[in-house]
Amino acid sequence: MIFSLFTLHAGDLRLTDAQANQIARKIWLNEGSGKRDKLVWWNRGEEFASVGIGHFIWFTAGQPMWFWEAFPPMLTYITARGAKPPKWLNPKLHCVWNSYSEWRKAKKNNTKKMRELTAFMNRTKGLQARFMLHRLNSAFPRILAYAKARGQGKIVERNYTRLLYKKNGTIDPRGAYILIDYINFKGDGINKGERYQGKGWGLYQVLTRMDPKDPNPYRAFAVAGKKVLDRLTKIAPPERRLWRFKKGWFNRMDTYWKER
Repeated sequence: MIFSLFTLHAGDLRLTDAQANQIARKIWLNEGSGKRDKLVWWNRGEEFASVGIGHFIWFTAGQPMWFWEAFPPMLTYITARGAKPPKWLNPKLHCVWNSYSEWRKAKKNNTKKMRELTAFMNRTKGLQARFMLHRLNSAFPRILAYAKARGQGKIVERNYTRLLYKKNGTIDPRGAYILIDYINFKGDGINKGERYQGKGWGLYQVLTRMDPKDPNPYRAFAVAGKKVLDRLTKIAPPERRLWRFKKGWFNRMDTYWKER
């Protein structure tokens, strides 16, 4: 079991164990095809490792980036709740591999740190899922405040609610999955450091672009997400070559409204 209950910030709403496990499984399928081998990963051409079921970003000491580094706070969160990491691992530690080539060599040789980190990530999947849910829970009030300051509070709150609730007022597991997955995948959208040409690509940007005339909120979110991500590939610095990920990103958006 991942956890007993989870209360979302928008109200006293709870996910059952089955609902939470299903969401965690879908996210891990999105990030690493559900394969243990991909729990400690590094995409060719990127400056950082991607660790855990959410592929939480972990920076090297020599290559800090400007966007949010998720691995240290995730590690802090799960160790505070009983996880026992390898003795050498702590939230203040920079990535133990300084480059893609170093990581690849460690992966090939199945080094001790690679084995230990992979095993740790494998046995703490439930706590990692709790962290992702906690992140959404903590972020939405900030997203809403940011939206209200820009005259978009009603739009953001309406679309968030459309996704999160069924018509009978109960929580919608698919809507919860969409919100949890996207904020883990592309952030909250209000971090000033996560901008190219002044434009963001996080949850806030997608919520503000959902078509109010589309009766299917899942599809409306997916379509808006594709527009935001397509723009990202066009405004990002060419050297980041984000177009490489567009097909995979769009496939991910399709999981939001198509059966899987």
